Amino acid sequence: MDKYFKPISHNELDIASCNVLHGSCLDRLKEIPDASIDAVVCDPPYHLQSIVQRFSSPDAAPAQSKESGVYARSSRGFMGQTWDGGDIAFRTDVWRECLRVLKAGGHLVAFGGTRTVHRIACAIEDSGFEIRDMISWLYFSGFPKSLNLDGDHLGYGTALKPAQEPAILARKPIEAGSIAKQVLATGTGAINIDGCRFAFGDPCWVGPNTEQMGHHKKGSPIVRSKTNFTVPIIPIGYTCEANPLGRWPANIYQCAKPSRAEKEQGLEHLEPTTGADAVGRTEGSAGLDNPRAGAGRTAAEIRNIHPTVKPLKLMRWLVRLVTPEGGTVLDPFAGSGTTLCAAMLENRHSIGCELTAEYLPIIHGRVEWAIDEYYRENQQLLLPW
Repeated sequence: MDKYFKPISHNELDIASCNVLHGSCLDRLKEIPDASIDAVVCDPPYHLQSIVQRFSSPDAAPAQSKESGVYARSSRGFMGQTWDGGDIAFRTDVWRECLRVLKAGGHLVAFGGTRTVHRIACAIEDSGFEIRDMISWLYFSGFPKSLNLDGDHLGYGTALKPAQEPAILARKPIEAGSIAKQVLATGTGAINIDGCRFAFGDPCWVGPNTEQMGHHKKGSPIVRSKTNFTVPIIPIGYTCEANPLGRWPANIYQCAKPSRAEKEQGLEHLEPTTGADAVGRTEGSAGLDNPRAGAGRTAAEIRNIHPTVKPLKLMRWLVRLVTPEGGTVLDPFAGSGTTLCAAMLENRHSIGCELTAEYLPIIHGRVEWAIDEYYRENQQLLLPW
């Protein structure tokens, strides 16, 4: 059943709407009118372990022990999730539907795994989008999922420590003749630079954090160096001004993975499960100790059982970057609802599609929490002037 959160008013403070569509995004997106969406922000399946697909082609070598052990687990997808075992994010039909529902100039942000993002990027481009950039979420806290070699190969393994996840930034072609005309016509086509600047000292920027590394004052003399960089000449007694709003946003963003507390905000009413049950492992087994079993595997109680929850801070920044104020953001792969919560907190309308029924109560609880949190963050708007 679809759950629709109508625009809500807390003492005359308007809250954005959120519409959750249960079912395959390929089916449910067809219900959305053409050119009615301002932006798409999503975290589709990465398809990291689709063993069934890899070993199912006519000329493929037969899989060993496919019905048990590692092959059986991998064939179900990442951490046993069947939605990760297919190829939906590699197909153009889902991205063509996203293109259809987007307004001209509307942006799309789609995450991917470091090993598979090229397949997602090609599908997005082949569907008609223009690839604009790649954004890297840096988190540094991943566990090495490496098979360590013993004996004569001490110190050797099979994988690097994961510390980043890339996202494709793409745009539907403009139709109004220029970016400026498109923004005036539909509000789409540009990204929100000032609203997404990195505040000086914010750890989302991992480079130098001195305010003096800002822009030079308009009208100050400049010189072009032999390396073709434009550099301001700073006269004696003249200081270089930094933008008070912060540093120009970059195509990297650093923040920690979400804590268990963040993942489960608003879910106190749901029955918990154990971490072992959530990752499909046996309590006390060697497999449960393996980092490849997934995050949260050792937790005593888990209510948000989705294995790949993104941090709210990151998703709020992305929603704000590509969705105009008052606009609507679409997430075809809603998961546990982080994009929808981010949209609510940024006062953007949202539509999410989710295939897995067991995630719907999680989305509901988290979005209800986001509604209350938006009210708490914006109560000052109700104060008399």
